[in-house]
Amino acid sequence: GGLDLVTPAIALKPGRILDSQNYEPAIGGGYSRINGFERFDGQASPTSKSYWIISINLTGTIAVGNTVTGATSAATGVVLAVVSGYLVLGRVSGTFVTAEALQVAAATQATSTSAAVADSATTAALHADYKLLSANDWRTLITTVPGSGRIRGVWVYNDVVYAFRNNAGGTAKVMHKQTSSGWSAITLPYEVLFTAATGQINVGDTVTQGGVSGVVVAALLRTGTWTVAGAGSLIFTTITGGAFAAGALLVGGVSKVTASGASAAITLAVGGVGEYFNHNFAGSTNTMKMYGCDGVNPAFEFDGTNYIPIHTGMTTDTPLHVTVHKNHLMLSFLGSHQSSGIGNPYAWSVVTGASEINLSKSITGYLPQSGTASGAALAIFTSERTHILYGSSSADFALVPSTFDVGFSPYTMQQVGNDAFGLTALGIQKLMTTQNYGNFAYGSVSHMIQPLMTLKRGLETASCVLKTKNQYRVYFNDNTGLAIGLTGETISGITVLNYGMPVRCMVSATLSTGVEVTYFGSDDGYVYMDNTGTSFDGDEIEAWMRLPFNNNKSPRVRKRFRRAILEVDVEEYASVNISYDLGYGNPGVAPAAATPDQAMTGGGGYWDSFIWESFNWDAQVVSNPSISIDGTEKSISLTFYSNRAQDKPHTVQGVTLLTTPQRLENN
Repeated sequence: GGLDLVTPAIALKPGRILDSQNYEPAIGGGYSRINGFERFDGQASPTSKSYWIISINLTGTIAVGNTVTGATSAATGVVLAVVSGYLVLGRVSGTFVTAEALQVAAATQATSTSAAVADSATTAALHADYKLLSANDWRTLITTVPGSGRIRGVWVYNDVVYAFRNNAGGTAKVMHKQTSSGWSAITLPYEVLFTAATGQINVGDTVTQGGVSGVVVAALLRTGTWTVAGAGSLIFTTITGGAFAAGALLVGGVSKVTASGASAAITLAVGGVGEYFNHNFAGSTNTMKMYGCDGVNPAFEFDGTNYIPIHTGMTTDTPLHVTVHKNHLMLSFLGSHQSSGIGNPYAWSVVTGASEINLSKSITGYLPQSGTASGAALAIFTSERTHILYGSSSADFALVPSTFDVGFSPYTMQQVGNDAFGLTALGIQKLMTTQNYGNFAYGSVSHMIQPLMTLKRGLETASCVLKTKNQYRVYFNDNTGLAIGLTGETISGITVLNYGMPVRCMVSATLSTGVEVTYFGSDDGYVYMDNTGTSFDGDEIEAWMRLPFNNNKSPRVRKRFRRAILEVDVEEYASVNISYDLGYGNPGVAPAAATPDQAMTGGGGYWDSFIWESFNWDAQVVSNPSISIDGTEKSISLTFYSNRAQDKPHTVQGVTLLTTPQRLENN
């Protein structure tokens, strides 16, 4: 049921939540502490790295951070921890051997009494600690996207992550790509605009003008034809002999087009918020391309090498939102919705099938909707109303406004199965396909947390869909977010996230390997991989969940609460605090001190220990651990709390309360 802020306390279902942070609705039921995130630049994931343990006889001084070298093996490693009898090493290169001198700065400080063994801690708790030390060491090598200010856009194209950020001087925006050694800037090509085409220019042609020449990597025709009033642009990776000037441009000595101005290197204006879409207009297996816009620059196409501006002819040619529908590239300019020619993202003339529709209000985003070949629809959102575009081309496009005055906020719309989710002035709504007239209807998603939604209005920044978790997530500029879980098309609950930093832009994608990945950019210039690791980039994940006051279906009967039996699933290791309140938190009712509980086995592991308010789980599945309770009241509420950086997620699936009825309370 998730967070419930509106139902009266006596009517709350036991599975709902009074308050939470950094728990998420789990698939199949229950609540899981969320995964972490870590900085990313294309180098190997810090949390994927191993640590090594090597037993030693310490004869000198070794400190954390030292680089240890084996005198015999020449192996090296960075010291992560110095423990009695052994070292914990990271970044190990080579193979340490037994009985070799271990040197720091060429001076022997210890002798090995074993080989170095990867990930070999003696307990699950130590393993978790040492994995965190290793990850923290490796993450220092991950760099920010070069430049200044916040990340302006992040996207995945052909399994490669791209990020946009203003340069160090704040004078231009730069596109970067991930590499195995970190971020690498994309070199933008040269562009020359032309008019009065008299003959076609093709990719690969060499264009000349006096002593200036360049090989065409893209020839874009925006209006007209190549022989009648053609206008467009030519793109060159390099131009030799200077720069093209206004005037005739020749191919094979024959004039083909007239340059309307000098050629120039493409630069990007600073600022804006990027929005992107991958599409294959050509239909071949290797012609998928990336399209994007940001509200401050012309739209663009990118093929992994060439960045190609798309000019529409608008006086202020800086679209805010982009999508592809029925093989048209579609862009928004405030309240103007524009479509390219069919199958041609460069063509923006009515003659070539381009079109424009005025919606009066500023467009906030697009979402293609499911349907048949003849009935596929495009949702066009504004801040005040949603419109549905039907048809297959400009010849039969028909815009149908919604009968409901429901508008959606920018960057919050996501397609989840057959439904579209997004943030509105009324909270989170979903746009559902129906068999009724109009084909679409609306449903409220966030009514159980409406007081919270009122506080979040206007703070939204980004959103994503996690297919593997059946979740829609939306984020706000106060560092928080909401995780909306689904079971099929039914909402299973909403919980609150707090990343400790704002999510400014976000992308979820499925790689060619079938793996789902999520990345986001923040104010500090880092791109982060989300839903990975055990920490918030090395910091603790503070998580809590408070369950409703449960009266065991007898609200006026006083009960002696004796024991709570938990249903818990643990991925690897977790340490969690648990406490309880009796009688709606009545300060006059204090629980008695708990006594140590018995050891438990299950799932191939064991229940380590129990000290009141502290549990350690280290089995793959631990079933039915229990805690002692000592108190008499009509109801009880349990609270789960954790604040660690090394623990894998755990899922609380259920709680069974053992009680002894006392008496009926009439007053």
